[in-house]
Amino acid sequence: MTRLPRLILFILAFSLLSASFANAQNLICNATAVPPIVRGEGVTERIGDIVLNCSGGTPNARITGNFSVFLNTNITNRVAANSVTDVVFTIDTGSGPLPATVPGTITGPGSLVYNGLSFNLSSAGTAVLRIANIRTAAIQLMLLPNALIQAFLGFNGGNLVSITNSQLTVGSVERALFAGNSSRLVCAPGGSLLPDTLLVSTLLKTAAYATTRVTEGFADAFGPRSAWANLNADSGERIIVKYSGFPQGAWLFVPDVVAGSDAVQPTGAGNYGVPASGGQYAPSPNGSLLLARVRNTDANGAGGFPVYAPGALGSGTVSFDSVGEIPLANGNGIAVYEVVDANANVLESAQFPTFLGLAPSTVNAPIFTGADVTLAPVSTVQTATSTDPIPRFMAVSAPNDCGIVGDCTANYFPRLYVDTTPLNFAARTASSYQVGYTRVLNQGGGVLHWSTSVTYINGSGWLQVSPDSGVNNATIRIDASPSNLAPGVYQATLNVDGGPMVGAQQVPISFVVTPTDPLVAQPVILSVVNGASFALGPVAPGSLATLKGMRLGGDSVSVTFNSLAAKVLYSSDLQINLVVPAGLAGAQSAQVIATVNGVSSSASTVGLVSMAPAIFSGAVLNQDYSANGAGNPAQLGSVIQIFATGLSGTGAITAQIHDRVISVPYYAGAAPGLLGVQQVDLIVPQDLPSMTTDVYVCGNIGDQKVCSAPARVTISQ
Repeated sequence: MTRLPRLILFILAFSLLSASFANAQNLICNATAVPPIVRGEGVTERIGDIVLNCSGGTPNARITGNFSVFLNTNITNRVAANSVTDVVFTIDTGSGPLPATVPGTITGPGSLVYNGLSFNLSSAGTAVLRIANIRTAAIQLMLLPNALIQAFLGFNGGNLVSITNSQLTVGSVERALFAGNSSRLVCAPGGSLLPDTLLVSTLLKTAAYATTRVTEGFADAFGPRSAWANLNADSGERIIVKYSGFPQGAWLFVPDVVAGSDAVQPTGAGNYGVPASGGQYAPSPNGSLLLARVRNTDANGAGGFPVYAPGALGSGTVSFDSVGEIPLANGNGIAVYEVVDANANVLESAQFPTFLGLAPSTVNAPIFTGADVTLAPVSTVQTATSTDPIPRFMAVSAPNDCGIVGDCTANYFPRLYVDTTPLNFAARTASSYQVGYTRVLNQGGGVLHWSTSVTYINGSGWLQVSPDSGVNNATIRIDASPSNLAPGVYQATLNVDGGPMVGAQQVPISFVVTPTDPLVAQPVILSVVNGASFALGPVAPGSLATLKGMRLGGDSVSVTFNSLAAKVLYSSDLQINLVVPAGLAGAQSAQVIATVNGVSSSASTVGLVSMAPAIFSGAVLNQDYSANGAGNPAQLGSVIQIFATGLSGTGAITAQIHDRVISVPYYAGAAPGLLGVQQVDLIVPQDLPSMTTDVYVCGNIGDQKVCSAPARVTISQ
């Protein structure tokens, strides 16, 4: 934003200059550029060459002045002092392009000036000026829609020179890197076995691994050092994977060379639809994507040298199988790959496994590790410098690439299935452990690496899970031990995580621990829910609620809320239906105790609100008391009857049919003869079309309005 005033002054200055020559016979230079797509993550992106075709001048005349280029982003070329050293500025006056006689100078974040530029026109009064390899911080525009890099040109001098089309688009900014990870590397107590000979082919048979895939955001986003975008650069584009969270004693290995999607045989581990292979590559006229691991880089991925260079055309097919170790320090490490070949006309991707070596019992519980993929070398320097690497990029994490590749729903991706049926355990204190099981399946393709963890809602350490990680299909055993637990109800969640591409699923677990040798087993309240919707949450005094739990049925069943007796309407071993005592009006919570055959449960806390509306299933009736439905619609202008609970508090009752709010129902109040049930009668608006739509009932308490979940109603003209 701070560059905008300078930009306006610059444009005004040269607009006035051009106007001053409008009525004179002068040299007219028409400016053109072919704007390339540049990497939005880039800090040193090469913009399109700027060409000025000048004509109309005096033959052989000497042209002298100051030539300026101003960009709407920072210029980031290499400099010595303030003079650029890697911009190629040539002038052709008929005998071929020759270098400009003066150096370019950086005079501001986005301005490049050639002061005292001087050249002779041809015998026809013409000249062609070309300025190439200006680099800019495209990252400054990456988050803007339809981001374009603009150049503003000017020539200021004693000669009569004017520039037409002095404002040019010289680059279009797009995100360059997308990536995906088949799973996360998990360091589990079972370890990961390394073979005697470390090769891609042998590691695939024994070691745990995860596959990383990198994909171009546009064709030519990945280029070798010889690519057009890398004129005078230090390297081709690089990709850095930053690994984190590994325990002491872990080893990581990656392929030395990665053959891309258009190679003879792409490198792969069996994920992403590519057969397991170290990869094969043959040099070709158009090129194909090839990544080589870079040794001895710094922490940002700069410096070092690639371990492989492509052979000459016709040198034949090469197979790859070797791996290199990723040094780890404090659990962190990096792998850096450089693009050493690519096809500039094809959208390419590449994938490579990361192999884990870990001795068994090195860790006591699964450790979830991280891997972040960005372009490299990584840098935060967005100005012209004398030493920083070219190219360089901001550390912008790559979004998922399946949308670019078009395989987000491909059947070769693993698909996690977990039997999420809740596990309910019950035991006496100090008794033996209880055992339950759940099933994990890979219902997709590829290899599913999964791991487990436990989240305790109350208590801790009372569950043991085996195995804690696995591959594809398995049965998980869950042991619940009451040995260190006091009597009560304990809850936890078993998490089964298949990694970032697959996701995770949860299994609810409850454990009822009762006193040792009780005379009668204690009833247990697991939840208190709305009597119509069975949704967890607060309930309303005077309305229906349901207790869910264990051992709730008997010859004598009673329930109290803060010692106030509730009206019990139904009871069974697993639930009790009741009317919440109206005397609780105004209270915010209550302690609920169920007593069955003289034995009381532990107290369970439930929230209380004045209004908690919910419509009973199938409880929308037409005016003639028949059930409303697609085959039995309500006529426009007739009355529909809605039976609900949770509207027993003090406050206005309203409703809504489709998009029509009904502030005053035909009737709203207690349903005659039905304890804890409220009835809301509505006149169907006569201007609605025939349709099946939603109807809601709502309770208004002052300015606060709370509505039920929708029920379906069919209306007809």
